[in-house]
Amino acid sequence: MFTRSTVTCLFLVFCAGSFAADINQEQTTDIQQAKDNVNQSVKDNCKSSPNLTACKEKIEHIEVVGRYVGIEVPEVVGRAHLNRQFIESTPKTNGDINELIALLPGVQLNENASSIDNLAEISAPEITISGAKPWQTGFSIDGMNYNNRIDPASSSRINSSSNDVSGGVQSMNINSQIVSSITVYDHNIPAEYGDFSGGVVDVETISPFISDGKVSVGYRGNKTSWGQYNYISPQATQSSEDVSDTNYEAPIYEKNSVDLMLQGSINQHHALMFNMNYLESTISDISLANTKQQQRRNANALLKYGYRDGWVDKLDISLLYSPYEEDSFLKDVLDSDYHLEGGSVGGIISVSQDTDIGLWQSNINLSQSSNSRTGPEHYYLWLQAKGKEWGQNSIQSKDAVQVSKQGGYGSLDNTQSSYQWRNSLSLPTMNWYDSEHHIKTGVELNRQQISRDRAQDSYFYDSPIQYSTDNSTTLNCSGYSTSCIEQSFIVDLDTLAEQLGGTIDFTQPKHIQAYSNNVLTTPQYFQSRQVTPAEYIDVNLNKAAFYITDNMRWAQLQLNLGLRYDYDDFFENHNVSPRFSMGYDIFDDGDSLITFGLNRYYDAGLLNYKIKEQQRFAYTEYRPIRNGYLQGWLPSSYTGNYRYKYDNLATPFDDEVAIGFKQATDYFGNFSIKYVKRKKHQQLARNSNITTANDGYQYITMNNSGDGHSDRISISWDARFADHSFWANASYSKNYESNSDYNAVATQTPVEELVFYNDSIISIDELDTIRSNFGRPVTANFGWSTDWNNNLSTSITGTYSAAYDTAQLSGNLHSTNELTWTCPECESNSILLPVYNQVTMKERVMLALNVRWKMQLSENQQLQIRADVSNLFNSRTYTVAQDSEGIEPGRMLWLGVTYTYE
Repeated sequence: MFTRSTVTCLFLVFCAGSFAADINQEQTTDIQQAKDNVNQSVKDNCKSSPNLTACKEKIEHIEVVGRYVGIEVPEVVGRAHLNRQFIESTPKTNGDINELIALLPGVQLNENASSIDNLAEISAPEITISGAKPWQTGFSIDGMNYNNRIDPASSSRINSSSNDVSGGVQSMNINSQIVSSITVYDHNIPAEYGDFSGGVVDVETISPFISDGKVSVGYRGNKTSWGQYNYISPQATQSSEDVSDTNYEAPIYEKNSVDLMLQGSINQHHALMFNMNYLESTISDISLANTKQQQRRNANALLKYGYRDGWVDKLDISLLYSPYEEDSFLKDVLDSDYHLEGGSVGGIISVSQDTDIGLWQSNINLSQSSNSRTGPEHYYLWLQAKGKEWGQNSIQSKDAVQVSKQGGYGSLDNTQSSYQWRNSLSLPTMNWYDSEHHIKTGVELNRQQISRDRAQDSYFYDSPIQYSTDNSTTLNCSGYSTSCIEQSFIVDLDTLAEQLGGTIDFTQPKHIQAYSNNVLTTPQYFQSRQVTPAEYIDVNLNKAAFYITDNMRWAQLQLNLGLRYDYDDFFENHNVSPRFSMGYDIFDDGDSLITFGLNRYYDAGLLNYKIKEQQRFAYTEYRPIRNGYLQGWLPSSYTGNYRYKYDNLATPFDDEVAIGFKQATDYFGNFSIKYVKRKKHQQLARNSNITTANDGYQYITMNNSGDGHSDRISISWDARFADHSFWANASYSKNYESNSDYNAVATQTPVEELVFYNDSIISIDELDTIRSNFGRPVTANFGWSTDWNNNLSTSITGTYSAAYDTAQLSGNLHSTNELTWTCPECESNSILLPVYNQVTMKERVMLALNVRWKMQLSENQQLQIRADVSNLFNSRTYTVAQDSEGIEPGRMLWLGVTYTYE
């Protein structure tokens, strides 16, 4: 006969799924619920025994005493927990959860999040944890990973090119509307988590059992007239004052966010919920002296079914749909309209069953995400001259080459598919001698697949030549009208000569001026072009992991002993990650804890390396000119036949040492101080020599000589006094990354990967290494939330960021003749490269305010009016670098209203 446990196990095998995450410790103490439970118990006893004294008097006084449990509690694991109350009360803008995570110690937000260019953005801003790069953080929602493995380094929309699509480190943007809690791990991270070398963000969506029935609909909005703007001139960046007398105008924009929740418990076993957020942004910007409009749209739709206490203890089935779309253009680039599609769709089945051998948790999930672009196939950098003079309406440095830009980066389709199977078994508590053991073991299987499809070649014309009119022959484009322009006149030269008295005398200023005014187009052509070839890449990666942990307690000592094993079929390394952390309960009361940890975390960016191995780099074509006639395109000796090769490499990893002290009090909240040091080992670096193989390709090989380290000291505090909640934290951090053997010169780097920085030509990878050594050394955050009465609630947050140096794209181009090897056959070897500058980002203080007013319309109906104000004191964000000019967003207001029937 089948027992209940046997049926459960068969179901788990059938689902082929596992869930590796423990049920997170609930970090809020609901005192009222405890009272209700006790009162209900008394009522039940009175029904069965009405003669009890307590029932007759009906005046029994029950007092339940609870301690405030805050963001961090005295425990060995290094995590912070943000519950639904924190999520709802904290000031927000778009509502993305990364805004909340950035308030935690050791977490920094991308600087672009505070720039004017990002004002209309609705995708998730990047975050970094414990000094790692943004894509080295592990993101999961209900056990499903949502990291973007396509090319997370190309997340900036400024840096997108023909070989990548602007995306993000996450495959979807998670709005706080659908989230119940967020747990962020930054040190002493348990062995059940892998594929990261920074931190872990574990998101749980709202349960369908939150109430017997609930309908909620809401709207939030923000627009240009609800904000203030700081107009910055070069003088202002010196004096920290804003100057309104500039040529800039604030963008005209509007953002609208709509929320909808439908939830109901069918009975005590079944519940269903639909939770949706739709966010759109429309912004008008000035491009080439004309007003153009951009649109962005993002949605989060969650359909979740829950089953409890039946043939299994817990079953959740979720469907998550999160598409992103953008219709935009390249600023100050003619004919550059493009369309982006991204986001993800996923399904999750999660089962939990308490069996005879322990708590079995199973999770199976699959997802598919995209990151694709449709736009003009070719990009042109014309010299500013008659017929191509529209670049005069753009802002360019006087020292830079004056150009007129046209076109786009072409169409490119990227698709990522992920399949995960996660299983864990938590054994019953075991007591050996005087120690208590909580043993947990788990297995994970993961398959990822990525395809890239560029249907046709994309041309990048970057070597404009202005044809000399002193030549006896005129330029003939030979039919190449899209990449060449012939000289033309308003009236023919014979007519002009007649108007000037019969001849044109170039010794007379009037004749020169008349001739110049008569020129309609100045002859120019492109001598060479970079060809990014059409390609189709389809790669996959299979991974397996096993872990075991023992959370042991012996007297006043707590030990977390963990071991994780990972294997993948690309590097084919057997990676073993010890996870050891301990805590000593000083007074054996659970209040004062000294913590220590030694841990290893392996990186997860393997699939991106596999893509790079198959990518085809751009090659150069050139065309000669004979007697003024432009010839056909010919292949240059620079064939772009580079290939990356990742052979015999170890997997990069971080070793961590963490020391801390945590203190909980009855009346003054929780305190903690921690020191976290990460040492980076076996980081990938490029060999200085390139080898040419028999297949004709020049192979760029890698080694494990790179290293680095990060050091961080953080202090934090949170407390609750009556209806007032307070929290604060501060961090000092220092990051360094080095590729000691990264001495590749420009001649050994694909031309499309070259940039100009600090008067030198370097690769974009080297620039990323340089930029990773920068970061805000000191950050601090605080928050205060209070319920003034049953109707009015407020919350205020503040952030401090110290000054630091970084490398920033200038928007200018540098002309160089040093890259003659790119086209030895060309008459002129002038190549235009994007310019990066080292800039100083000054320190800043930013405050935000949230005000909520609740009105009880009836016993079951409630209306809430909400206002969120960012940059409360209209401070400078310092996103306009020193000696530059532009606009910075100031105080911004969001207004919203929500109706709830429950």
